[in-house]
Amino acid sequence: MRRGEIIGPVAGRTLLETLIVLALVSVLLVVAIERYVLSVKPVKEAALVIELSNMRNAVTHYVLLERKLPASLKELTETSIEVPRKELSGEYKIMVVGKYVESATVDQDGWPLDPFGYRYWYDPATGRVRAGAPGYEKW
Repeated sequence: MRRGEIIGPVAGRTLLETLIVLALVSVLLVVAIERYVLSVKPVKEAALVIELSNMRNAVTHYVLLERKLPASLKELTETSIEVPRKELSGEYKIMVVGKYVESATVDQDGWPLDPFGYRYWYDPATGRVRAGAPGYEKW
């Protein structure tokens, strides 16, 4: 027997067998992707509720400290919260606490995004914040 020599008949896969295997793998892949998408949606919806609450609270805090409504939600991600603090000596110093909105995901231009990847909608006349994702506008 020589090296690399095959003993006995070699049975290869037929085209039909290959197509059956590909069809089964495709069906399993479609089911897996559908289950993944269905499991992610409730998590994103829960995150949206929390983030909307945070955005609305940030607008409220901005109004309390700045005595005006923010021009945009982008302003909340850029503006630092400055709070006066009384030192032991009796003098007041300005302390920077952070931004009004720090943990939000922002796009390239600095606008906060909802968990679905859409910009939040904001009315600068009323201070109302709502989701930008289709189907969640009334949240």
